[in-house]
Amino acid sequence: MKVLFVCTGNTCRSPMAEAFYNKIHGEGARSAGIYAENGALPTENAVKAMKQYGIDITSHRAAQLTPEEVIGAEHIYTMTDGHAMLLREAFPSLKDKITVLGKGIPDPFGCDEETYLKCAEEIKKYVSELK
Repeated sequence: MKVLFVCTGNTCRSPMAEAFYNKIHGEGARSAGIYAENGALPTENAVKAMKQYGIDITSHRAAQLTPEEVIGAEHIYTMTDGHAMLLREAFPSLKDKITVLGKGIPDPFGCDEETYLKCAEEIKKYVSELK
């Protein structure tokens, strides 16, 4: 795995980032959540937002972040400074491969479809700038 996107529950931001990365850059990205409930579905508004970009994330299932994924990733992009701080504390020797995506991506969980669309647009912008 080349790139790992990390958020809180792995039902909104990180699955969108994973899907954009794999569409723009080819395969190589996965996503996980620090507090994810394994098997949880993506949120309805995340699915709707991604459909606007012609991307179907309905088959995504949330996965809790594992140490093996952190160790195995070449680069880890978190959605917030808080996520990055938690990972850097847990894996101090890997801190150089942990970066916040863009300026950080606010959590749209529980918000309306328009908020999810803005979130998806921001994620797409930052993911498209990655190599």
